[in-house]
Amino acid sequence: MKVLELVFKSEQHKLRTLKLNYANQVLQSTETKALMQRIAALEMFQKDGVQLYVTPVAARYSDNQVSPIFDDSKPVA
Repeated sequence: MKVLELVFKSEQHKLRTLKLNYANQVLQSTETKALMQRIAALEMFQKDGVQLYVTPVAARYSDNQVSPIFDDSKPVA
């Protein structure tokens, strides 16, 4: 499953990533940046009085693929 990762700078200039599991898979750069600016303008996400998502930095899709090496969780018959 592809995950949309939105990377922002916080007020303390640290990189913060907002990950969305069920997102549109065909976003364009201009519309994505505009949406990220809207998220930043809401000022909804704070921790200890610090805004977490202030400046849009990047947006990307990440493909999380599970490749098990072993799995002992299933009982053997």
